[in-house]
Amino acid sequence: MQIDCGIDQAGIVAAGFIDPNVPTPTKTQLESVGYWNSLLQASPPNIFIATKTRGEYPGGTATEEDGFGKESTQVTGATHEATIESEGIDENRLFYEAVNSKKWKMVYITNGGKGIYVDTPGTPYFKLNVPRGITTAAFWMGTVKWQSFANPVVFDAPTGIFDE
Repeated sequence: MQIDCGIDQAGIVAAGFIDPNVPTPTKTQLESVGYWNSLLQASPPNIFIATKTRGEYPGGTATEEDGFGKESTQVTGATHEATIESEGIDENRLFYEAVNSKKWKMVYITNGGKGIYVDTPGTPYFKLNVPRGITTAAFWMGTVKWQSFANPVVFDAPTGIFDE
């Protein structure tokens, strides 16, 4: 039975890029400040965090192929994409150059304090967005894409790790 609950506030307000060699954590670990601190304090760090972001994850899109027998199609997976934007076009250049250099496991934090953990390494691409208008802001904008039939794990994000 579906549980009758309230609405969770959306919007990606922070994101973490996790080394793909980090073992899959449990939900209890994801909700633990100690777990995230251990990733941050590893040498070199196993996670890089972008706070003060904006973005969205609209969910996956089914991947289909021709079916067998009398089935015209079958679902064989899903394509996922999250978009993230952040400030500091000069200050964060090296950060996003490093992010663009390899695949990452991901964690997205919503405005409602929920974490969304993606265990499948995704491919990021971040670039500068410098609009034409002289009264608009320039910022980093990027996407992270991955293929997985599974949905991300949702957890209660611990305070103090992903806060600005």
